[in-house]
Amino acid sequence: MKHPFTFVTLLIAMAFSVFGTVFAEENQSPDEAKAPVQVALMTNQTGGEDVKTITSIVAKDPAFQITEIDGQQVRDGALDKFDILIFAGNSCDALVNSLRYEGIGKVKEFIKSGKCYMGLGGGAFFTIRADLINAQTISPKWERGSGDLKIETTELGCAVFGEQFKGEHDVCYTNGMVVNLNIDQRKPHVEVLAKYTTEFHENDVPESVQIGSPAIMLSTYGKGTTLVFGVHPERTEAMQDLILIGLRHLAENSRFGKPVEEIIRTGENAAKDNAEALRKVTLDYMTAMAEVEWIPEKDIVWWRPKDGVIFHAGQKYKGLPYTQPGRYTTLEQFQEMLEVRDGKPIYVGPIHPTSYRGSDCSSSCSMAWQRTIPYSPIWRTARMNPGDNCLINPKTGKTEPMFLKVGSYVVPKFTNTADACKENGKDVMFACYNQLLPGDAIVRQPLGHVRMVVSVDPEKKIMYTTEQTGLNSAGTLKSDHQSWRVNYAFTYDELFKDGYLPITPMEYNRE
Repeated sequence: MKHPFTFVTLLIAMAFSVFGTVFAEENQSPDEAKAPVQVALMTNQTGGEDVKTITSIVAKDPAFQITEIDGQQVRDGALDKFDILIFAGNSCDALVNSLRYEGIGKVKEFIKSGKCYMGLGGGAFFTIRADLINAQTISPKWERGSGDLKIETTELGCAVFGEQFKGEHDVCYTNGMVVNLNIDQRKPHVEVLAKYTTEFHENDVPESVQIGSPAIMLSTYGKGTTLVFGVHPERTEAMQDLILIGLRHLAENSRFGKPVEEIIRTGENAAKDNAEALRKVTLDYMTAMAEVEWIPEKDIVWWRPKDGVIFHAGQKYKGLPYTQPGRYTTLEQFQEMLEVRDGKPIYVGPIHPTSYRGSDCSSSCSMAWQRTIPYSPIWRTARMNPGDNCLINPKTGKTEPMFLKVGSYVVPKFTNTADACKENGKDVMFACYNQLLPGDAIVRQPLGHVRMVVSVDPEKKIMYTTEQTGLNSAGTLKSDHQSWRVNYAFTYDELFKDGYLPITPMEYNRE
């Protein structure tokens, strides 16, 4: 899949050859073509020498213009004019104290909007404190020691930094964070660019946990990209190029708030042959979740207790039960809670409204997509807007939106997708529905719901979908003994009236 490059990226690439490839775009003036990427470098009382060193490193490349800013300037909105933000220095606490709560919020919004963040040392720990990365420190004891240790780049790390950094390298380390990654399946996946191959374990910290753990990481937050160093390449002359190359990678791959209208599926056949197998695996898993049979050992009260008992003891049901508190249950995990008695699959798992296991509309689709896009988190419908949330492609290190729109409709600001359908009109939306393929989806906001597409019939203007759903107006399951509707037919008119927008996962749209 190819995305158009952003305005800022194009300007840099045309003015300088440092990115290795020259891109062209019409209607750029010579003055615009010289505009550098604006880099903000956060200062604090413990990062003086690092700030000076990083400034001198970045200044070597005229594609970047670096400016030092402090916490007060961040709180006053100074980030609005920057493209990349760097946090460095020894102390995460100093960064937090300088920013305060308001400044931390500004940083998060900056990245979420599609800008980039690079954290080194204390700036790496900041990503944990601010919940910017799907990681958790292995131990609260962080004073592991200081000195040179060895790191080894991964295959993706070589793709990002270049073959010159292949293998092991010595680099300065000062009590850098040691973490476990991807512990929360609701958050974007973190990709590893380098791992520790030696360790420090002073001051009674746990031993043998640093070796093999990530030293350099790449992830996303909202539309933006985060590049995190647990080491200090700025303090090791032979490794300083990691900073410049990292900045170039961020600049090249950041969308810098590119209008989502530019991220479209071009033509009816853009997501075709090479995705058919992926789509079949996805749809087969969705169907399997909807058709697994089970019998509750005891009554199960609906996740909203006011609705009372919905799944009755001794009766046979099909499909994972609908819930929201326990919505992260995969088919395999649910099957582990089934005990065969006299040939009958008895559900012996939790039964309380806040603990019984199952899925909801968005988690079921997410788990089906995870069969073929394993680095995708479990989404909520509010985060399924096309172009709105990004992931790192683990093959290229590029930041890409998880969901793309299908067809040429104008993407709204998602206050009400029914209004968006009306704005685009039936002719446009029906043409977009016609382009949907198995494993795609339709989503509505703000009454969030998502359905997975099974097939479409353009002539009859009917779409068949499978969905995990709730109760009808009478407070009973919409399908007989099943909280799912499988291969269920909706007319285009019904979907248009309810405000459903067609979307596709990025993997299924790649050329």
